[in-house]
Amino acid sequence: MVFRHISKDVKEGALWLLEHDYIPEDIAYLLGVSERSIHRWRNNVELHGSVVASRILLQGRPTLMSTEAREDLIALTAESPELFLDEIQDWVVITHMTAISWPQLWQILKDCAISYKHLRRAAAERNEELCQEWCQAYQQAYTARQLLFIDETSKDDCTIYQHYGCSILGQRATIPANFV
Repeated sequence: MVFRHISKDVKEGALWLLEHDYIPEDIAYLLGVSERSIHRWRNNVELHGSVVASRILLQGRPTLMSTEAREDLIALTAESPELFLDEIQDWVVITHMTAISWPQLWQILKDCAISYKHLRRAAAERNEELCQEWCQAYQQAYTARQLLFIDETSKDDCTIYQHYGCSILGQRATIPANFV
């Protein structure tokens, strides 16, 4: 039979019929369920006291890291996002005495909404002394009037569409446009 949701009252009704000496095969036929389901509901009543079994909240493989370790990991990435993945892995081993693989560590970070792009960028820019030296060198070598920043997306040679231009066949169309 195909899986379908069966309400609690139908299950309890099936068990009532079973207690009043109805044949399980007839009950299954009348309610459109399998005999196996009826026996499973009876086992649920014996084990849990209800036809509906309690849900198993922990499914799958147990995690190596505790909730406390995960919270510490989130705090670590917030305080110093410039750490590389292997450094974070070493920190977990030293602090929480839990050996964890890179893929599992990355999955935990991903579950905590910490992106690889964020970690990689912060790790690449983590040398603050080098950044300070670079800024000082530029401040000493150049003034604000000597620096020019160009947005090449508005450059005429790079325009990828025709904007009201027309020409004779074989000649190039000229478009009067101001370079911004």
